[in-house]
Amino acid sequence: MASGQVADIGSGRAEEELKEALVTACHILVNEGVAEAAFNVSCRLPGGRIMAHPILSPTRVTVENIEIHQPGTVLKDYKAHPAIYAARPDVGAIVHTHPPYAIAFGTLGEEFRPIHHYGTPFHGKIATYDSPGQTKSDDRAGDIARALGPGCALLQQGHGTIVVGKDLKEALLLTLYLEESFKILAITRQMGGKPKEFSLQESEMISQQILKQRSQDKAWLHYADKLRIAGYKPANADRIGALRSAG
Repeated sequence: MASGQVADIGSGRAEEELKEALVTACHILVNEGVAEAAFNVSCRLPGGRIMAHPILSPTRVTVENIEIHQPGTVLKDYKAHPAIYAARPDVGAIVHTHPPYAIAFGTLGEEFRPIHHYGTPFHGKIATYDSPGQTKSDDRAGDIARALGPGCALLQQGHGTIVVGKDLKEALLLTLYLEESFKILAITRQMGGKPKEFSLQESEMISQQILKQRSQDKAWLHYADKLRIAGYKPANADRIGALRSAG
C-alpha cells in the first residue's frame, strides 16, 4: 500500500459520494473479470462504522441498497472485514473477489516474485491462508487478519483474494493489478524458460510510481471510462475520481 494514513471523508455529502464510488468499483470489478456473483467490498467510515454492499451480484449494487453498519454490528457475510480493520488502522477499504489467475497461483504454494511493473507493489507483501472454506466464525476471521499481517494481499487457498488499501480506489486498483500480475506470469511460463524477476530494491522504486496519487487517479478514471464504453453507467465516476474512504 502507499504510505500515509487513510483520509477522513467526514460525513454527509462525502459519504453519499463514497456510495457512488463503491457502486462504480463493483461494476469495474465485474467488467474486468475478477468478480462474478460472489464478492465483498467494504470501506471504513469515521466512528468505527463500515460501509458495504448487500450480498448480490456486483451488477446489482446501487447507491440505494448500500448499507452502513454501526460499530459492534454482527456482519454475517463480512466476518473478515471488521477483524482486518481492527488489526490494521492503515486500511480504509477491503476488496474480496475470486480472480481465476490468482486462485490458480494460490494452489502452487509458491512465493510471488514480480516480473512486470504492476506486480511490484506486491513484492514481499502477499500472504497466504491455506485453510479452505468460507469465513463464518469470528475465530476464523481473526486467523485471516493475522495471516494478512502487514501485507496488502492475502491468497485464500482455492477460494480467492483479500486485498486492502488506504482507500477504496487503492484497494480496487491493487485487486486488478494483482490479477494482472498472475496472468502475465502464467503467459510468460507458457513461453518457456525462466522469467526475469525484479529485485526488492527495484520493486520498491517502481511501486512508488505505481501507487502515487496521480497514477491512481488516472487509473481509476481509465477503468471507469471502460464502463461507459461497455454500456455501464458509472455513478459520477469523473467527479469522484480523487475520493478516498475514511480512517
